Amino acid sequence: MLMAARDQIAITPMVFPLVPPAQSRLALNSVTAGDYMRPLRISSFINELDSGFRLLNLKNDSLRKRYDGLKYDVKKIEEVVYDLSIRGLGKGDESSEGKMLDK
Repeated sequence: MLMAARDQIAITPMVFPLVPPAQSRLALNSVTAGDYMRPLRISSFINELDSGFRLLNLKNDSLRKRYDGLKYDVKKIEEVVYDLSIRGLGKGDESSEGKMLDK
């Protein structure tokens, strides 16, 4: 069982396949709703999860398939975070909602 301490989410092996895809959709929907900090937190969590999987010696088994899916979700979330950084939204910008309303 993996445990994310700061979000207090317990991820069991049965729930894990649903977590990264749901998190990548949540990151995109959060930006649409104007919450620019949530994708950064999601990115941090998913990158920690990814680095944990990289430590494992994965052969051709079900865990390897889950890791392969995680890599695609990491890429999606990185694209969202990159778009935020290009637009100057998110990190260190508390008034990011105000900037969007001004444009």
